[in-house]
Amino acid sequence: MKTARLLPLLAILLVSSCSTTEKKISKWEGKGNQAALSKVARQSSETPQLRRKALESLARLDWKPTNQERLEIYSLIASEQGREEAVTVTKQVSQEDFGIINGDILASCALLSEDGKWSDRAKATELYGRLKAANKKAVSMILCQETISRPDMRTRVLLLAIKLGIEGSEADLNAVLKEYGDKPMAEDYLNSGSDQLHEGGVAWANSHGYRVASGQGSHRSAWGRF
Repeated sequence: MKTARLLPLLAILLVSSCSTTEKKISKWEGKGNQAALSKVARQSSETPQLRRKALESLARLDWKPTNQERLEIYSLIASEQGREEAVTVTKQVSQEDFGIINGDILASCALLSEDGKWSDRAKATELYGRLKAANKKAVSMILCQETISRPDMRTRVLLLAIKLGIEGSEADLNAVLKEYGDKPMAEDYLNSGSDQLHEGGVAWANSHGYRVASGQGSHRSAWGRF
């Protein structure tokens, strides 16, 4: 009985603690305290919700992360192999070059509709070519980061990732779908033309009570096709 009585109080205390931290995140954003927000975003001991909120705040502050910060954020969703690859890449690719790739990804998403259509094909072709020529792992890491930190752009980031069709990025994209996906996005994975993304779409469907069947599912982007 004593334990049962304590459960509601414990729940209240946990909610209160979370709410206080969210208020701190809002306060830090208002003050432009990127260091405090970055610390929350990179802490594996924080809840995924709070880390995501901190990243969203940082995105609104036009944060320019260091390579180490990028690595720690990526590591929160990456596989062990993905983390090992990322460690190597953050030593090979300069912070400036990471920033250039990041800018090209955001510029590409600005030209891409949620239907997967380009608004300016000439500009998009140039950006697409630069991203295809850039370090593959660096591009994949930034795509993951922007998917988490920019919910208003999440669909376009993932559609861009499918269009780029970067070899080796499939595991990262499946991890993002698992955590942040929805039904239309899972259908885009199923219909993308990538066997690995298809598997990710099936896994998402199974874990969310859906059955995969033939029909008119979402197909806004094709693997590796502009």
